[in-house]
Amino acid sequence: MAGITTAQESIFKYGDGFTHANFIQANFTPKFLEEANATLRAEAEKKCSGNLQCVFDLVFTGNEQLAKETGSTEEKAVLTNEAASTFYFRMKILFGNIYTYYPHAF
Repeated sequence: MAGITTAQESIFKYGDGFTHANFIQANFTPKFLEEANATLRAEAEKKCSGNLQCVFDLVFTGNEQLAKETGSTEEKAVLTNEAASTFYFRMKILFGNIYTYYPHAF
């Protein structure tokens, strides 16, 4: 299959007892939403409120619980990033560029 590295091409270092061969799945076939059944995809988009990660998992696994968990993980990451950005922005307004605040130090 095109795209699979050989042991000689791999840039990864493997822990004791592991080699390149432990991480190769020669029978792996990638899946793409564009190639999925249009009806399944439309149903998944409704159930997942358009969350792409949720849609992908629901279309290809059929497991609604897994798909919802994937979607909620993505949403939590987005909210965390937004909160961190807002926090930094507020600190910058209060203290300008003179001070650096390290919340983990307190």
